[in-house]
Amino acid sequence: MKELEGLSSQILNRTKEKGQEKLVAKETELNAKIEANRIRLVEFQKNQKELIHSRNEMEYERQKQSLRNEKRNTLLGEKQAILADIYEGAIEKMSNWDTETFQQFAGNILKRFSNKAVTFVTGEKSAEHITSAFKSANPSVTFSDDFMPGKAGFIVSVDGVDYNYFFDQVVEEIQKDFTPKLASLAFKKNE
Repeated sequence: MKELEGLSSQILNRTKEKGQEKLVAKETELNAKIEANRIRLVEFQKNQKELIHSRNEMEYERQKQSLRNEKRNTLLGEKQAILADIYEGAIEKMSNWDTETFQQFAGNILKRFSNKAVTFVTGEKSAEHITSAFKSANPSVTFSDDFMPGKAGFIVSVDGVDYNYFFDQVVEEIQKDFTPKLASLAFKKNE
């Protein structure tokens, strides 16, 4: 019977040892899985933080660019309004010329066509400047009794071609050529 007890004890000890070995192996395996999952979780959290940071950076850059565009468009609108005011002011100033200034301007234009048959049509707002003295000083010019309603300035017709010197048109022509130069002078990089 002692032998049976000894054999039982040996079997029990071996079973315990094998069970303990399996338990240690399983515990080591589970600890490794837990550590791997912990590392994956840490990586995931790190990636999520980077993704959130990246999205925030992209959103920040987008908003910054949007503000830059808005500022540029606002400044452009203000510059255009300033330039429009300048040109409107020029038209108004020309429209309010005194008779002497108007006649000097018109006379200089008429000199260009001195040897041609010229018809002169005045705008309604400038009709008062065409005096009998001005007509006498330009005997080769036919001055029309009609005038262009609501206009300041005049038209000179030569050989069937109308040369438009209504002040709004003169300023508009100057505006096409001169605006880039004026804008660069007026709005240098001091924005």
